[in-house]
Amino acid sequence: MRSTCFLKEPLLAPFFNQCEYTHDKVKGTVMGLSLNIFLRMRNSTQRAFKVRLNNMYRFAPGLLFILFGFQGGCFAQQKEDTINTPKWIEKVNSNKTVKKLMGVITREPEVDPSPFHVKSEDAYLKYAGKIIRKIIIQRIGFEKTVLDTTQSLQSFISKTANKLHENTREFVIRNNLFVREGKPLNPYRVADNERTLRNLNFVMDARIFVKHVSKTSDSVDLLVVTRDVFNLGGSFSPDIPSKYKLSIENINLAGMGQRIQFGQVFDLNRTPRYGYEVFYQLSNVNGSFIDASVGYTKLNNGISIGNESESSFYFKLSRALYQPFTRFAGAVEVSDNISRNVYRIPDSTFAQYRYTIQDYWLGYSFGYKKLPKDLKENRNRKFIALRAFEQHFLNSTHSDLTEPDRFAYRDRVSLLAQLTFFRQDF
Repeated sequence: MRSTCFLKEPLLAPFFNQCEYTHDKVKGTVMGLSLNIFLRMRNSTQRAFKVRLNNMYRFAPGLLFILFGFQGGCFAQQKEDTINTPKWIEKVNSNKTVKKLMGVITREPEVDPSPFHVKSEDAYLKYAGKIIRKIIIQRIGFEKTVLDTTQSLQSFISKTANKLHENTREFVIRNNLFVREGKPLNPYRVADNERTLRNLNFVMDARIFVKHVSKTSDSVDLLVVTRDVFNLGGSFSPDIPSKYKLSIENINLAGMGQRIQFGQVFDLNRTPRYGYEVFYQLSNVNGSFIDASVGYTKLNNGISIGNESESSFYFKLSRALYQPFTRFAGAVEVSDNISRNVYRIPDSTFAQYRYTIQDYWLGYSFGYKKLPKDLKENRNRKFIALRAFEQHFLNSTHSDLTEPDRFAYRDRVSLLAQLTFFRQDF
C-alpha cells in the first residue's frame, strides 16, 4: 500500500511532536526539512536570541527562538535471504526424477492477491485518463468484508451489531470524496481518496473499485465500498471504594459522521464529588474537510495551562492537509478556562484565576502543478504557515504565590512562522 504523510498541525509539530504521518503498511522513506521562527513578545525592551537543535519548546517572555528541525522516517525494506545453499542440494533439486516426484507430492505456493502487497495506485494505472461516468456508494454490514462482498459471515455478534448500528449515510461518504464524476481518472488521486476514507474514525475499511462500462468505452464507473466501525463505545475505571471514571461515546451519531462523548468522575475526596465533561464533533462540514468541535469539561482535561484543577469551555475549527494537492490548512481554537478548588486546597496556596486562549494558524502548500498532464505524482512539497497565540488572564492570582508559580499565570502573545520542504517516496 502507498502511504502519504500529512501534517495535521504543522506549526505545533516541531515543539510538541504532534506531526502525524499516516501510512498503510508501506516500505519507503519520508523526509522533511523545516525552518521555524518563533517570536515571543511581552516587553519590547526584553529580547534575546537562542538557537536550539531539538524539538522542545518552553514558554518564556522576551525570547526569539530560531529552530531548525530535520525530521525523517524510514520504513526499511526487508533484506533478501543470503543463506547459501550447498552444491549437493542444488544438484539433487535439479535432477529431473526428483523434480517429477516433488511435483506429485508438493505444490508451489499461490501468489497472494492481497492488495496489501502492492502499491495502492497500481490497480488504477491502466484506467488513467478514462472519464469517471458515475460513482456508486455501497455500504456493507459487519458480516462482510470490503474485499469480497459476496461472502457473508453471519454470527450472533454480527447480527446484534447490525441491529444496534446505523451505517454511515451515503451523503457523508460522498462529502469525503475529492474524485469527481465527469473528470479524468487519476490513479494517484483515487488511491489517496481511498486512504482518506479509511482514515475516518468511523470507517473500519474502504476500497474503491473500477468497473468497466464497455470494452470500447472511454468511461468507467467507480464503486466505493465502505465498512463502518461499530459506533458505540465506552469505558469504566473503578478505584473501589472511593473513586470511579465513566465514559460513553457515539462516534457516528445517526450515521452522519458526528461524534458525541460524555464522561463522568466520582471521587469522595472531591467537592463536588461528581464532575463531568461533554464533547461534540462534526467531521468534514458540508464537504469542506473542516472539522468542528465544541466541548465543556470539569475534569481538568482541557488546555489547562495553570497548576490547579480547571473547568474549560472550548471551540475549534481545523482543516488538515488531507491529500497531497490540498492547498490550504489551518485551525482556529478559542477557550475560556477557570480554576476550581475541588480538592479543598487552603486559600493561602490555591491560585484563583480565569483566562482565555485564542490560537490561530494558517498554512499554504505550493510548488507543484494543480494536475500534472501526464498524471504522474509529484513528490516534492513546500508548505508555509503562520501561527498566532494569545493567552489573557481576566483576573489576578493569589498574592502568596511564589515567583516561579506566578510566571505561569502571565499574559502571553506569540507568533510563529514555518517553512517546510519535504519529499515522499514509497
